[in-house]
Amino acid sequence: MSDAESEIRPAPREDQYKEEYALFDSLMDELSDYAISSESYVHKQPRRLFIQIKPESIRDVVQYMLDTYDLWQLSTLSGRDLGDDLQACYHFFFNDKKIAITFRLNVPREKPEYPSITDLVPAAEFVENEIRELYGLVPVGHPKPRRCELPENWPDNEFPLRKDWEDPRGLMERSKTTGPKPKEEL
Repeated sequence: MSDAESEIRPAPREDQYKEEYALFDSLMDELSDYAISSESYVHKQPRRLFIQIKPESIRDVVQYMLDTYDLWQLSTLSGRDLGDDLQACYHFFFNDKKIAITFRLNVPREKPEYPSITDLVPAAEFVENEIRELYGLVPVGHPKPRRCELPENWPDNEFPLRKDWEDPRGLMERSKTTGPKPKEEL
């Protein structure tokens, strides 16, 4: 079982999750051309939906959600290294329903590109830059690609949050105040 599979904790179809399943079922029907139903679910943590989408459809999905549900609050964007694929996770929050929804999209590690949504959701500007430099996930069409976390002299094509990244120059060596803990302290 992969890390991605082990984290999937779908909620049972019980009254406790009635509102989540009502929204989830509607979205899966409405987004059927874009969603991957086998990897989408209502999480057993209340008020959480995860919808896996085709990477090329992120703009269509976000535009649909903005038009239909007035979805405007982007909480954050996170990245994941799944081995052969990298994953971008756009976390939104429905204020009126008090439900968080995450749109996940997997892209191949060898070509980790997907369309930017910054022009649709301006709040994505910083986090799309962040995910680009930390994971190498490239939001194509981003209006202002720039560094935001790593120093300007950080080497190109080195992404410190990827599982296979090694620290060949000791950039992350522990100092008195920063850096990873030695293995014996973990």
